Amino acid sequence: MTHTINSSIVEPNSALDLLLSLEKLGAIRAIDVQFARFIHQQCLLGHHDEILPSRLQADHIALLAGLVSYEFGRGHICLRLRDINVSETLSFTFWTRQYPELKTRFADLLFQYNEMDWLELVEQYVGLDSSVIGVACKESTDLQARPMMLEHDRLYLTRYWHYEAEVAKGFMARAKTLCVESDAFSAMKQSLEDLFARDYTYLWDALQSGVHNSPTERQRLVCEMLDVVKTDELDWNRIDSVIVQANQVTQLEALDTLVPLSVCLNWQKVAAAVALTRQFSVISGGPGTGKTTTVAKLLAALIVQSQQLTGAHHSVQAPIIKLVAPTGKAAARLTESIGLAIEQLPVSNQIKAMMPSQSSTIHRLLGARPNTVEYKYNQSNQLHLDILVVDEASMVDLPMMFRLLQALPSHARLILLGDKDQLASVEAGAILGDICQFTARGYQAEFGQLLSGLTGYQSLVEPQSAIKANTISDSLCMLQKSYRFHARSGVGQLAKAINAGLPNHVEQVWRQGFDDIHLHRMNPHSSTDMSPESLNAEQAQMALCDMMLDAYLPYCQQLHQFRNSEPSMVQGDLFSAFDTPTKQTMENQAFATLKAFSQARLLCAVREGEFGVERMNALVEQKLARQQQIMPIEGELWYVGRPVMISHNDSALGLHNGDIGICLLDESESVPRLRVYFEMSDGRIKGVLPSRVPKHELAFAMTIHKSQGSEFAHTVMVLPNKMNQILTRELIYTGVTRAKSRLDLFANPAVLAQGVQIKTLRSSGLSDKLMQD
Repeated sequence: MTHTINSSIVEPNSALDLLLSLEKLGAIRAIDVQFARFIHQQCLLGHHDEILPSRLQADHIALLAGLVSYEFGRGHICLRLRDINVSETLSFTFWTRQYPELKTRFADLLFQYNEMDWLELVEQYVGLDSSVIGVACKESTDLQARPMMLEHDRLYLTRYWHYEAEVAKGFMARAKTLCVESDAFSAMKQSLEDLFARDYTYLWDALQSGVHNSPTERQRLVCEMLDVVKTDELDWNRIDSVIVQANQVTQLEALDTLVPLSVCLNWQKVAAAVALTRQFSVISGGPGTGKTTTVAKLLAALIVQSQQLTGAHHSVQAPIIKLVAPTGKAAARLTESIGLAIEQLPVSNQIKAMMPSQSSTIHRLLGARPNTVEYKYNQSNQLHLDILVVDEASMVDLPMMFRLLQALPSHARLILLGDKDQLASVEAGAILGDICQFTARGYQAEFGQLLSGLTGYQSLVEPQSAIKANTISDSLCMLQKSYRFHARSGVGQLAKAINAGLPNHVEQVWRQGFDDIHLHRMNPHSSTDMSPESLNAEQAQMALCDMMLDAYLPYCQQLHQFRNSEPSMVQGDLFSAFDTPTKQTMENQAFATLKAFSQARLLCAVREGEFGVERMNALVEQKLARQQQIMPIEGELWYVGRPVMISHNDSALGLHNGDIGICLLDESESVPRLRVYFEMSDGRIKGVLPSRVPKHELAFAMTIHKSQGSEFAHTVMVLPNKMNQILTRELIYTGVTRAKSRLDLFANPAVLAQGVQIKTLRSSGLSDKLMQD
């Protein structure tokens, strides 16, 4: 039986027939089939059959086109032809279990495909003048005109091959050590010593707790607090004597001599030293490792350095520094955290005043234009700045990084911050992960010597660490010590076990009885023979709703704070007051409500299903309404207290995907009306009429993907009680590490164990390109 796609004949048991059949089942996207069809037509139009019969050749190339498009939709930049298995790529075994007729129909075809040498086939095909595939290593002016590109064994959509190549060039062009004169070197070293000076307060407080009573425990504490890495070189008897005899914190300063910097290694200080001496740097680390604190100190050192230059050369001005993040929520968090870090810096008020106190989204920095993909700032009109700091860099996709690098002036420093173990960007690419593959290589000998001279840490110049180092590894630093999740933190221990990919370690963490993490075991069945502590689906949903009722109590109390005892003229009004509030009062009230709401969140792994974000949003809303914590209006979408999350960018309003807003009654006007209030990336509160709010969804629950860049004092997380393809180590880790103080995880232990073992690997050629020094 033949089919047609837009008037094109689809032969039975062909690539297009296979792709079309899978598209009808929802296994692949319509755009994947349409792209394969387009490539099929272009191949036939060439009328060349020098290598293979033209129809069979077109069939094979069309299949590869469909796979490249399909893999791109899953976040992969390219298709590796040397390793390709068509059945595995299309999850054919999974679909044939549901639709056995597929196996009967396409088994012979897939067997043929899995026996083929696809790289050899493509290498032969690209020799044709009419080829729709270009070859990246060839010098040609028409490469961009070909829909696909071959580079080594990687097949790309041409546009994304171009993005990747340009991003690699942009990084490599900046991956160099800046020239440092002797006077500047001494000044940098002094700045680092001042900014990262030892503070014995934390060691003193820990000793005063009375928990560390043995010499062994005190030794472990000193190693932890002072970042000791070479314990064998120290006189622990003398060190313990100083500790035991100390009557005040200042007496611990005797440890400066007994525990010299040469045996220590503070990765925050190393990260700052790397960024001080490199035009391009990457600082990666898990939650609580101090990325923002490190950057604040680094920026202070750069400003101090510029002021010293200004003293000698009056024409030199303070550097122009910009802070950005991928989403409005992440930018708002960066603004808040950088502000707190600046306050605690041991520098003058004059230096603090020169530091950036606001951050913005990348879209806003580049000047996003409504209803277009073009930006104000680009290669022809570059940004006016000297230093750019990009937070949450793991969320930045390949096209956005390309546009950012194009708009960055050649002299500017670029500093990327992020957690390489978090979920990669929603769109294609895993830039931070690709770059951080070089972390384990260490530093090249010459650069290691430079860092050791700046920091005093001798372990940075060990010869074995420089064997595989390269230009990119010299630009990296991995922060390895968590200041938020200490040894008694269940969240920290759980995150570490998940990252290791070992389910038995995860189970051991639950058994240790940490008071900040709780596992609520779910069972996929409703049978009566399940263990007493397990919850079936209905029980789990009820427990989740009860927990969120308690978790959202501060937000509900904030809503009720201004309730008037008299009935309001506007239905759902919880904020009517005797005195008409001013606009500023309303904004303050909105800020307080948004702040209260941000203290807790329900995170879901999936969108649909009994534990998907859509279902849980509806259940939590119903629970709060039944308890009269919120008052939805029958037949009306908007009501006072309705929290929403933007799902579609609106540059004109300055609202972006992931921004959270809450609907309140604005009584600052003569006629009270509902407005939806958002906290902008610069800390301002923006009120928008409900009719103007971009595409959005309810936000009592949100996906783990959308939670990136956010933190919640109390995080409640639920996984589907049956295995789902979306469950991976990175997803679970990201959800767990959103918790600042408390985590409640609802999960089937078997599903959790499976998910922890699945690591996401996105195909790209970026790391290979960065190898080319």
